[in-house]
Amino acid sequence: MWRSRYGAAMAGVLRQFYERLDGSDGDRCLDMLSDDLRFSIVFSTDPPQAQDFNGGRAEFDGYMRQRGAPTWVHVVLSESAEDDVEVVLGETHQDGRVIATFVAAIRIDDQGKIDRYMVGRSPAVAFDLARG
Repeated sequence: MWRSRYGAAMAGVLRQFYERLDGSDGDRCLDMLSDDLRFSIVFSTDPPQAQDFNGGRAEFDGYMRQRGAPTWVHVVLSESAEDDVEVVLGETHQDGRVIATFVAAIRIDDQGKIDRYMVGRSPAVAFDLARG
């Protein structure tokens, strides 16, 4: 567990975000986001094609609408936090198999909300660190 510069106890914020996102009501993750959110999601697929979804809170809400309900889940392999920044390495799994690796970083604002979010995802590299 770590503390933000504002004294709030923080631990596994991205892990919690992905648990909500992958749950039966993925929109619950939106409660964790600041109105001042700035984000970039660089999403690569196989065969190689990448798209950058980015912007502010309205654009993130739009991203969520177009995203629908994917059949994959996020698995956090490693996480680190210092001050108001958290970084994770993870995989997306579908039917028990790895379909992509992702690296994500967030910053937490003084209200305990995510105000910066950046993630890169690619099926091209696997770290083979999955924990049961």
